[in-house]
Order: sequence, then structure tokens, then C-alpha cells
Amino acid sequence: MKLKGFAQEDIFARLGYSRRTLVDGFSFVKMCELEFLLGTPAEVLWNVDPVDSEALAQARKVFERRFCTAEAVDWAQRFPIRELQRLGHIRMTEGLTFNRKFKSGLLPREIMKFMGVASLDGWNKAYSVALETVNPQVYSAWIRLGEIQVARPSSDFFISRDVIANNLKFLRRNALPLKENLRQIVVDTLRKCDIAVLQVPSFIMAPAPKAACFWRGLRPVVQLPTGSASDGEFMESVYHVMGHILQSHSKRPCLLAPKTVAGVIATAKNGCVEANRVAEGLLMTEAEECELICCGRFAEKACIEFFSRRFQIRPGIIVSRLQQLKKIRRDSPLNALKMAV
Repeated sequence: MKLKGFAQEDIFARLGYSRRTLVDGFSFVKMCELEFLLGTPAEVLWNVDPVDSEALAQARKVFERRFCTAEAVDWAQRFPIRELQRLGHIRMTEGLTFNRKFKSGLLPREIMKFMGVASLDGWNKAYSVALETVNPQVYSAWIRLGEIQVARPSSDFFISRDVIANNLKFLRRNALPLKENLRQIVVDTLRKCDIAVLQVPSFIMAPAPKAACFWRGLRPVVQLPTGSASDGEFMESVYHVMGHILQSHSKRPCLLAPKTVAGVIATAKNGCVEANRVAEGLLMTEAEECELICCGRFAEKACIEFFSRRFQIRPGIIVSRLQQLKKIRRDSPLNALKMAV
């Protein structure tokens, strides 16, 4: 399992079972699910008695039929299939009929193999952070592109949350004069804290995600989309997922992605409220926010620039925070203070 980058809890989630359900109700079909997930024949994983060979063969037929169900076909069609084929993650199917691609189970099987799940329930559990987004299949595939790039660290790997928090505070204060290289400085700073940082192109089938974080064993992983973003939105997104890493001792994943076509960001579940509080405190303290609000002139460019110098924080971050608080409009002329990174 470690060779595949899976821990036991990963296995249970990707099979779609609880530990007790798998252990108490173990069967030949579940044996086939593990065989599929790990890519290792059941005969190698277990010492299968020759008497049970026929039962195992029948279980494999039952397992393969799940790829041909209407539910599996509908699920598979929502993935960015052409882009995954172009990247070499699933086999090319050019020239094949719809029935040959989907109803035969070919593409649903290929997609489950790429996603590292053995059932639709396994996908629902393993990628639950994507379920409330505008296109769960696309965003889960984007996360999966990051997962397969990160190796599982050794069991003695350790991160210091205090060191990470201090580096984030230092980064906030010293990001003010940075111009074109802000993104790279942020990435390098996180990597020096032993955090894996990935920049993965988003799929064109859905609006670009903001950021995501997940864990590979004891190593936290931050995943960012390629392409430009304003400095305020970029820093807010990075600090939000870092807030998740700092306050989540249960290694919960996080995804910042549009929940609707209108662009509402899904952040309510999975500890995001607490993570947002941690992130906001690191990026702009409550005292600073109160001082800014009490000024009452935050719609003026000179006021933003004054507080930027006073707090040692980028103007774009202040503008983004005021827009979140609905103190200024999203189409405010102060957007000119944001910089693309």
C-alpha cells in the first residue's frame, strides 16, 4: 500500500467503506476492489486457495459490471476526458463509438483507475471537498493531478507549525515591495517550511480553482493553479489553505473553488471557518482591520496607501479584504491597486 502512496485510512476511503464494514464483511468482491485499487492480482495479495478460484473469477465479473451501469457512465462523462487523454492519464479512444467508450465500461474503468478509487462511493469519500463545487469531477481530477506528483514521505517526517506561522508573518511584512516575483517568493518560502507546493494547470471545463491543500502522509501539500491572479486574491487563497494546515491536526483537505457559475467560493465545510479565522489573523490582524474600518475613508486611494505603509501590507490585500467585508464594491476603481502575480 505504501508503494502506491496509500495509508490504511486512504484505502478505506477510496474503497468507499468504513474499516469495520471492510473487515467484518470481507468478500471476494471486496477482494477484487482491492486488487483494482492496488493494481496487484488478488492471488499475490492473498494466498487464494485453488478451490476458491472459480468464486474469485465470478466476483471479478460482478466487479467489472459496475463500470457499465448508467450511474457510472453519467459520472464518467463529466470528467475532462480529452484533456486527461492528452496528458496521457487515460487511454485514447478516438474512433470508438459511444457504446464502446462508455457503455462497455472502458472509460469509466479508465477514469476510476486514474482517480485511484474502486467505486463511486470511494470517489465521493476521497474527494468530498469537491462535491459542492460547480463541477465536482473536474475539480477532483485537478486535485488528483497534484496527488500523483507527490511521494509519501518517511514515517519520521515532521513539520513545525510555529515555524510555518512565523514565516507567514514574515512573508506578509516583506511582500510589500515585491513586484513580479511575489508568487515565486511565496512558493519558495512554503517549500523551505517542508511544505510541498504544486502549480498545476486547471481544466478549461470549469472556472479555475483558487487553491487546495491535502496531505501525503505527514507532509502537507499546497496546490495552486497556474495563470495570473491579483496579489490580494492570491495571498488570501494561499493563507486560507495554510490556515487549514496550521489548525487541522486531523489532516483534512481543503479546496477553494467556485461553488456556482456565479463564482461563490465553497468554504463553509471541512473546517474552513476556523481556517479562515487563522488565515485572516496572519494576513491582517483584527486590530488592524478595526483601525482601517474606523477610519471611515477606506474608499479613498490615499487612505489605502497610508494603511499599506502603516501595516506593511500590500494595497491589493487591503482592497480584497474590504471587498470581502462589503465595504467597497467589487468593481471599485481601487482594483487598480491590485497587481497580477
